[in-house]
Amino acid sequence: MDFELSDELKLLQDTARRFTNEELIPHELEVDEHSRISEAARTTIRERACRDGLWPMNVPQEFGGLGSSVLAQVIVQEQAGRATNHLWGYVGGPYNALQRCNEAQRKKYLEPALTGEWTASYAVTEPGAGSDTSNLTTSAVKRGDHYVINGEKWFVSGGEKGLAVIVHTLTAPGEETLFLVDHGTPGMRIKRLPRFMNRSEDEHAEIVFEDCAVPEGQMLGERGEADAISKAWFREERLHIAARSLGAAQRLMEEMKAWCAERETFGKKLYEHQGIGWLLADSATELYAARLVTYKTAWEEDAGVCDVKELHTKASIAKLYASEMAHRVADRAVQAFGGRGYCCDYAVERLFRDTRVDRIWEGTSEMMRSIILNGVMKRDLDELLS
Repeated sequence: MDFELSDELKLLQDTARRFTNEELIPHELEVDEHSRISEAARTTIRERACRDGLWPMNVPQEFGGLGSSVLAQVIVQEQAGRATNHLWGYVGGPYNALQRCNEAQRKKYLEPALTGEWTASYAVTEPGAGSDTSNLTTSAVKRGDHYVINGEKWFVSGGEKGLAVIVHTLTAPGEETLFLVDHGTPGMRIKRLPRFMNRSEDEHAEIVFEDCAVPEGQMLGERGEADAISKAWFREERLHIAARSLGAAQRLMEEMKAWCAERETFGKKLYEHQGIGWLLADSATELYAARLVTYKTAWEEDAGVCDVKELHTKASIAKLYASEMAHRVADRAVQAFGGRGYCCDYAVERLFRDTRVDRIWEGTSEMMRSIILNGVMKRDLDELLS
């Protein structure tokens, strides 16, 4: 078994790390205070991400993307995850659902997404339904050459801006279908922009659809394909969350190590006090394990050695372990920094806030455990866990 990264992947890793250090981290406090950076800065960051081969990684070359391997995407997401305030959104690529754009939709939606001009937003969660899409109630009823959408969506990240929202609907009982709904479409309105613990450039809108009529040509993919398309999105997002959790934990460890090597109490360096030193030791152990799980899952998807359902289980394992690991590391870092760890000026405080949501969005930890349990009970353990 060869765990060594290729020279090409090592170069990509170094490129992504420099990009994060030079373009993302310098804007952390600005976003934390104002929830935005200037349009000029956004343009500079987007252009460099494209130039450095960090966007659009997840789109096949046949559609104008880079067609990067899953492992390459994970490596880049990991480095971007070192930045606070969700600035990692400048790397990777648009929602993979946009690959389902038809010819008429590509110019309007996919092409500008390939340059980072917009990244769309994905409206799945509802007041009474989250990751379990079988409980969704937002309907899309066909009337002539239009579909009329009624329902309410919550936690739509970036849903207040951009060209359109990808809306997950029911076109019949048990039949799930996606639509691209342009901002400004009559019957679609932003109900409110709730305040959340984290501070990023994106709001997480609540959007209401009231007799919102969209042309049949706004259907994304085929009728009834939403479940399969959204599952592919969930699988990709969960693995990317795991990767960013690695980056967050790495940054936290770097900050904690430097602080504990510099700070002295009672005549000793902070790390020489066993109670603090073991925080570093435990964090290093968990980060090492989480990186192996995440990288191996990415490699298996690239190698095609797993079927889709097994990959779904393993992506859930990676997200569950890595996201919970990162928040434990964040908690330890805050403790090691003491009062300074509670101050917004320090990256450890911001990462403590940022990492908390990773155990919730794109599937809660409890949902991940249910998926994993299902995989455990239906598959041979040697096959699943080898």
